[in-house]
Amino acid sequence: MRRPALALLLCLAAAPALLQAGEHDVVRRAVEAGQLKPLAEILAKVQAEHPGKVLDVDLERDRNGRRYYEIKLLKNDGRRWEIRVDAETGAELGRQAESAAPLQALAGVLRRLLAKHPGQVLEVELEQGEDEHPVYQVRIAQDDGRLREIEIDARSGEVLSGRERRLTAMKSIKPLPELLDMVQARYRGVVHEVELEHDREGRRYYEIELRLPDGRGLELHVDAVDGRILHEEESD
Repeated sequence: MRRPALALLLCLAAAPALLQAGEHDVVRRAVEAGQLKPLAEILAKVQAEHPGKVLDVDLERDRNGRRYYEIKLLKNDGRRWEIRVDAETGAELGRQAESAAPLQALAGVLRRLLAKHPGQVLEVELEQGEDEHPVYQVRIAQDDGRLREIEIDARSGEVLSGRERRLTAMKSIKPLPELLDMVQARYRGVVHEVELEHDREGRRYYEIELRLPDGRGLELHVDAVDGRILHEEESD
């Protein structure tokens, strides 16, 4: 059974952009020869112990010639970590948190945004910018009938970019900052995505994705008018 080669293929399919082109060939040959542990297994273990998003992986050598993976990870609390893992055994060799300001509370960011652009928030996503810096991507249906899309620095709260187009305004929807206050008073965690949806009967609700402190994902459906929790389930 050629398990190392299969695991390598799975690794490369799951994270094609993490290693440099030359490193792919080096890793492939070493895994097939049984010299290195498949990267897919290492990443699965790292993410199980340190829930978050893998940003970058480099294959390095220490002074003694031992090969190790240097893995950069954005944890669910918004902090970036560098984790070193032995490429042959998969053992963690060390980790270090990069000093960075914490994420701005989403409810506060949205309050300031809505003060400048009155309306209803349709969607919010916590993403990585071009420089791997966390950003909030926000869509607002403004009261003046325009749809505004804004990108905000998730650490400083600074507006990075924005654009708008015409849209029919909506009424009777509870302001999203108030709903987020209610949700986070009950569920502690980092909000990763918010989207305004509607069911078959036309009832509006917010679909909110949270990452809890213990690493579990949670998806909520919250009534957009009165704030009731309509649905709750764990997610990946």
